[in-house]
Amino acid sequence: MLDTVSDRGRRPHPDALEEVKGQLLPDDGKQAESDNPHIARDAHRCTTSKVKRTLDIVVSGAAIVVLSPLLALIALGLAADRNGSIVFRQERSGLHGSVFCILKFRTMRPLQKGVPFAQTSGRDDERVTGLGKILRRTSLDELPQLWNVLKGDMSLVGPRPHPVELDRGLEDKDQRYPLRLLVKPGLTGLAQINNARGPITDDKALDRRLTLDLAYIRDWSIGRDFKLLTNTLGYVFAAKRDAY
Repeated sequence: MLDTVSDRGRRPHPDALEEVKGQLLPDDGKQAESDNPHIARDAHRCTTSKVKRTLDIVVSGAAIVVLSPLLALIALGLAADRNGSIVFRQERSGLHGSVFCILKFRTMRPLQKGVPFAQTSGRDDERVTGLGKILRRTSLDELPQLWNVLKGDMSLVGPRPHPVELDRGLEDKDQRYPLRLLVKPGLTGLAQINNARGPITDDKALDRRLTLDLAYIRDWSIGRDFKLLTNTLGYVFAAKRDAY
């Protein structure tokens, strides 16, 4: 994790990003997994940690109980909104590319049958409902993923899972892309608290997301997970405006 994780929601300095990339991958910064044994080793250390899994179970289970009144209130609001189901389910890429069904509170109007998947276009996306905008800005739409963490599909901290369709479109653009799937996806991650969230609109955004995701894997420790979780709470309470 970058030192900037201690600075709530602050963007890492460009030179710091270049330094991380230089340390992570040699030369052009793009290698396949088979050519990068170090990142595979670091990922194995992360995914096999019993302490990390215990933390996932304890925190997600406790959060579900403590937040149950809030979860019920949001569900009632979405039911009254009548814009589709309360919980949105979508196939996402998990550990080693396995597919799982992610859970989120619905924030967008449901797609009509036959309409292809498309990333949200940002704050002005007409598919996002009024209540959905509030849930997205505060990240409350992500709370149902505590069930995904409890089940073991996800971890509290890790690279954010992307829709399967998006992964298929991005994996050919950067040879590093499959490396982010060497660990479980997370409810939050290094990229999220460094403002590298939202749609991947160009190669620069993809490069920055991957650089941060792989820096998390390379520098993983349970202490860093605690720091990321702490910073995430600050990020959410500040209701960062780049969320939509």
